[in-house]
Amino acid sequence: MVTSIGDAIFLLDLTIKDFSVQLNRAQPHRNGRLVVRFGKNTPVRIGGSRNFDVEPIVGKMVQMQSGAWNFFKLTGRDKYEKLSDLRVGKSLKSDPLVVRLIDGIEDLLKQRKELCEALVSLRGMHHKVEAVTASCARRGGQVYELAERVKIDWTQGAERAEWLITQQRRERYLHLKAKRTSDTPEVAA
Repeated sequence: MVTSIGDAIFLLDLTIKDFSVQLNRAQPHRNGRLVVRFGKNTPVRIGGSRNFDVEPIVGKMVQMQSGAWNFFKLTGRDKYEKLSDLRVGKSLKSDPLVVRLIDGIEDLLKQRKELCEALVSLRGMHHKVEAVTASCARRGGQVYELAERVKIDWTQGAERAEWLITQQRRERYLHLKAKRTSDTPEVAA
């Protein structure tokens, strides 16, 4: 399951990257245009060491006074809005295409987030599986021990089981009777 989820996340990342390339082509190069970049954003613990998940990061391109463009992650305020509401060049002719691309990216990001949450929920599952395996091995030994204690097998029919119960009671009665007669002192005549 983990491999399947990882493959699905990888496929989503490739699709998001394709959408991002087309979004970059369709948007005007103005302040505030939306861009999706892949980078190390969220720390992840793997085997006791800290690693970073390479994930899509949505941000804005801002032109600095020097003329260079800088990428800034969306702020908390921006993230509460629908991404297509943050687009620039809303009055340009290609705008409906930009909206469709941004909405597509937003849907893909939601799906990726759901898969990542599912993957996180599997954390610690290795230890649970080991515990279940050990429990099954322990219980497997117990079941054979308990199977030896079954005196009457009801799966072979009720009549046979009842006959065995009667036989066991008769054997106990005869055993107790024999014990009583051997315990009583014989009276000399």
